[in-house]
Amino acid sequence: MTLTADPKPVVTSMPAVPAPRDRDVRWELAAALRQFGRLGYEFGFNGHVSARAPEAPGHYWVNPFGVSISTVVPSDFVLVDGDGEIVDQRGSYRINGFAGNLALHQAIPEAAVAVHLHTPRAFIWSGLGKPFEAVNTDSALVVNLVGLSSTIWGDGGRTNVEFAQEGKRIFLQKGHGLATWGSTVGEAAFYLWAAERAADANLALLSVPDRNVITGDVLQRWTLTPELARAHFEPAFTIAEAEGLR
Repeated sequence: MTLTADPKPVVTSMPAVPAPRDRDVRWELAAALRQFGRLGYEFGFNGHVSARAPEAPGHYWVNPFGVSISTVVPSDFVLVDGDGEIVDQRGSYRINGFAGNLALHQAIPEAAVAVHLHTPRAFIWSGLGKPFEAVNTDSALVVNLVGLSSTIWGDGGRTNVEFAQEGKRIFLQKGHGLATWGSTVGEAAFYLWAAERAADANLALLSVPDRNVITGDVLQRWTLTPELARAHFEPAFTIAEAEGLR
């Protein structure tokens, strides 16, 4: 029997993005941090994540200072009020570096989740004080979503909040790596993951003079939406489910 190729192959589209699942926000924060631990983003006690507490308006769940992101569980998270004060102490846990997240939460109503970790490649790239280029399609996911801030230097540069008010979801902080925000844990988490990959690609190709850069309509088509970012992170949540995270 002779097989012939179909001269007009069928091009399938991406499946519809599923609706978000109803999970406890602390569980999703713990699952996201554990994924970041697997990716090698843990560096001492640096970094912090936070999310609005749906059950306590005006309050936030924050990861505890000194607990490994690779082992954190939902019950470890600390409840903090709008002044950054702990109101629900979990053991002797404290928090660290929440001020920047709190500013985002309070200035941007949609900023339900804020993330900052010292990811290796983006932390290096941030020392250049340069934006990413869309040197591949992974980088193209985030280039249009990034604001280049210099808040920590006190030099009068633009702040994360100012960029967020313009719709930027990712902040490349001069000399201080990445911060992200989103309306869900999955959205904010995937922005961080994707931006770290963009930093990796940009570092690898920095000295290549004829590198290709995606621009125009193609770049726009690749740019993440909040829904796509959330859906991209869903497989990481399935890992936590398979591991029995409670």
